[in-house]
Amino acid sequence: MFTNFCSKLALATAVTMLLTACGDNTQAQTTAKDTAKNDTVMQSSLLHKRLPASCFVKDSDNLAFCMPGDTLVYEPNAAKKDQASVNEVIGGFCDSSQNITVHGNSVICSFRQNRTYNANPVNQQAIVASNLQTGADYLDYVAKLPGIKHIADGIYVLYLEQAAKDAPTVNKDVAVQIETKLLTPDLRVHSYMLNDLLTLDSLAKGNPFALVFPTLKKGDVVRVYIDYRNYPGVWNVDSSLQGMPYIWEVKVINVEDKAVVAERQKQLQLRQQQLLQQQKAQQEAATPADDKADAKK
Repeated sequence: MFTNFCSKLALATAVTMLLTACGDNTQAQTTAKDTAKNDTVMQSSLLHKRLPASCFVKDSDNLAFCMPGDTLVYEPNAAKKDQASVNEVIGGFCDSSQNITVHGNSVICSFRQNRTYNANPVNQQAIVASNLQTGADYLDYVAKLPGIKHIADGIYVLYLEQAAKDAPTVNKDVAVQIETKLLTPDLRVHSYMLNDLLTLDSLAKGNPFALVFPTLKKGDVVRVYIDYRNYPGVWNVDSSLQGMPYIWEVKVINVEDKAVVAERQKQLQLRQQQLLQQQKAQQEAATPADDKADAKK
């Protein structure tokens, strides 16, 4: 009997301990949830998650306090001198990719503080100096590109498309029809020429393409990186690009005998002259009839 009593007591004790443990665990979970909830409540609000707002500015001294992405509503303070003009606000604080509304001296636009500067010789010198350093770092990277060819001092060529082995080559006896694009360092098209026709002897002295073209064939498409430091002032580009590498994409459309092309151009020019003369003769013949018609009126 004593043994049976001890067994029941042990069982009761175990159940009590289990229930106590379960209660502690439930309480712990509840406490953890409450703590997490309190942590969320106590967290700082994240500024980038804010609702879009309109930033009303009636004194241009306060323009910089608006937040990017908000709608700027600017009206200059008539009582103060030296308030920013419409153009200054648009140039310095408006996102040009979004709608801009101008009404008198007021501006409504999407706020984005811009990098601004005055276009003067002093700033141009600073830009070129900065571009030279940036360009040197850029070319160090270019020199390590897979497939890049260093064909001469300051000239790197990367083949985007390669012609067949038996394709006509560029030399002094041919005229080359090309398509060229001048690129920015992030490879956007800055300017371009389509169906340009040239010969090697027509290139100005010191033009680096006198070294590039003899390596090309009809059908080649290449990107050419040219170090500004080796060929300063070869092309007249925007001051914002001076000092940076010249980056050109060249497509060799056709290669023909220079004499044949010259004769064809001569015939084309002659034909154009004949057409102009015919048009002039027709106009002269029609003038008296027009004068008579005007006289009758």
